[in-house]
Amino acid sequence: MREGYNKFLIITALYIILSIPLIVCPVFAQEKENEPNLFKLSLEELLQIEITVASKKKEPHTKAPAIVSVVSREEFEIYGDRNLVQLMQRQPSVYTRHSFVFADNLAGFRGNMATHGEYHTLILLNGRPIRESALGYNFPVYMGFPLDILESVEIIRGPGSVLYGSNAFTGVINLKTKAIPDQKELSMSAAVGSYRYYDATVTGAGRSGDFGHVTSFKTFGTKGHKYRLYDGMGVYNSDNKNEESIAAATHINYKDFKLDIFAADIDAYSLGVLPFWSNPHRRSYVKRLFANLGYRFPVHDWIDVEFNFTYNLQEDSLSSPAPDRIGTNTSDVLGEITIFAHPTENLNLVMGYLLEYRSNYQPDKNHFQSIPNYHHKPQSAYFQGDYKIGDAVKLIAGTQWQRSGQGVNDFISRYGLVVTPFKNWGFKFLRGEAFRAPVAMESDLFDPPILTGNSNLKPETITTYDAQVFYHDDKTYVAFTYFTSLIDGLIIYDFGVAPPSYMNGGQHKYEGYEFEAKRYITPNWQIIGSYMHQDNQADQGLNPSVAPEQMIKLGTSYKLEWGTVSLFYMHFGKIPTTPSPLEVNPKPESLNLVNLNVRIDPSHWFDIPKNRAILTFKIENLFNEKVYAPTFAYTGTPNSFPYGPGITFYTGLRINF
Repeated sequence: MREGYNKFLIITALYIILSIPLIVCPVFAQEKENEPNLFKLSLEELLQIEITVASKKKEPHTKAPAIVSVVSREEFEIYGDRNLVQLMQRQPSVYTRHSFVFADNLAGFRGNMATHGEYHTLILLNGRPIRESALGYNFPVYMGFPLDILESVEIIRGPGSVLYGSNAFTGVINLKTKAIPDQKELSMSAAVGSYRYYDATVTGAGRSGDFGHVTSFKTFGTKGHKYRLYDGMGVYNSDNKNEESIAAATHINYKDFKLDIFAADIDAYSLGVLPFWSNPHRRSYVKRLFANLGYRFPVHDWIDVEFNFTYNLQEDSLSSPAPDRIGTNTSDVLGEITIFAHPTENLNLVMGYLLEYRSNYQPDKNHFQSIPNYHHKPQSAYFQGDYKIGDAVKLIAGTQWQRSGQGVNDFISRYGLVVTPFKNWGFKFLRGEAFRAPVAMESDLFDPPILTGNSNLKPETITTYDAQVFYHDDKTYVAFTYFTSLIDGLIIYDFGVAPPSYMNGGQHKYEGYEFEAKRYITPNWQIIGSYMHQDNQADQGLNPSVAPEQMIKLGTSYKLEWGTVSLFYMHFGKIPTTPSPLEVNPKPESLNLVNLNVRIDPSHWFDIPKNRAILTFKIENLFNEKVYAPTFAYTGTPNSFPYGPGITFYTGLRINF
């Protein structure tokens, strides 16, 4: 314990030391009357950028009825995030890891992480759900989505099911694509790194008459670091954790129509459904397709109607102890109509109805279909309204009726109060409910004598209370949030029947507080940071959470005439472990991860246009921490798994035409 404390002090001291040049330069720069602001927008301007994830309509960040973080394009470029999972790892109250089944598949909010399936986080692309009905995971998006197409990422910490339905449980991630430019744009980037890592991205955008688009193609791969461990049978072995992916995303506008598409083909390392080296394949192959066609039009001065047709397809091939791989192919269609109304200047209403058709189909040969063919038709209707009393008070209320694919009817609600009595101060008091419907693996699985589904499962539910106070001006944003959540009816394994199945269990309570801040020390030097502490308690028989009780995240970046320098530090407190009969791998400890990223614009020295070319140099896990994650309670063996390599190095080049 003392060793971990000393390491924390060393890294904190180093963080301060490395920041000294960033402090000294700005102090002298303050003497200049007209120092240019090399960041594109001031913090006040960033806070006033309108977001849409909280209410399905544009509103300032500080007025939104949710606990929201916004990650700008400039921020994730400065800190060198290579994919979405790295971007999420830096966010307040988020803990990321993988399991032996899926790679980089978990981003848990506020300490909620009890299984290898990420059922409590919903990802949206321009407000439309990327959601799959059989397995429910998000790792194809985390690993493959091309960040280069994005303008920002909006993140709700808390429930969002009133507007977005199932899985918007403890967190919602909205990926917002760049605005379509009037002139044609093209950029190309490539990078290489440790363990024969490579990635390449091509992004183009432009408009011709009524037609406009922004499109990005990305490929990446790595031969992988050595994945060494004793498996669930106590057998020691190692393998290269190699991965490959090709993905594309596009946003298209034509008059009042919009089309969003994301497609990915991913080959990821996996031990399989059981953590045994004896599994014959050790690979997970996933093909993912998301498409949404939307059309919005006015029917009155204060009423708009929007239609959306959303399609999610996934073909999954997963290793198992059997000679044949497990194949799960799903095809999910969603139709939704939404009405937006603002009958008075101070009143805004949104209401809608949606119907889904969830199904699966036969996998390719040499695959075992563990989930028989199913056809589910969940549906829901929702309503939300907000009313402003002057400029200082906003009242919010909403509800959703939903009928799950298993035929269970229920209502959830949300209501809250946003108060901004002073120019720079504000308060949010929120209560929200959410649900998570069973995936087909839980309701329809038929794989006796190992495991079978339960068609009588009810959706999980959560009730969350948030109280936040925040301060903002043109240089500073600071917020303190208290939260408490109660999850009921968690879906868990039922070993009291033969063969084993699933059941709704008891309750899991989470309580904690968050602190987050952003500050411009000078126009060109910025610091960001967050702290979270949470306690949770689960009823007997439920899987305990394996997320740390506390997290500290600090970042600093300085922008110079020739580029940017950034440093980001993450402390994850001691990680809870579950009792294991096989204590053979290193015990997970608290972590201190440091990433350094440098971006250089050669135009400072060469006769080329500014921002035409950008060189990048990045070091991840600067202090070569050994990272291990604990097993989940329902498997129990082995006690832990390696998560990530030690120190790694990356360099890349981006060219903008």
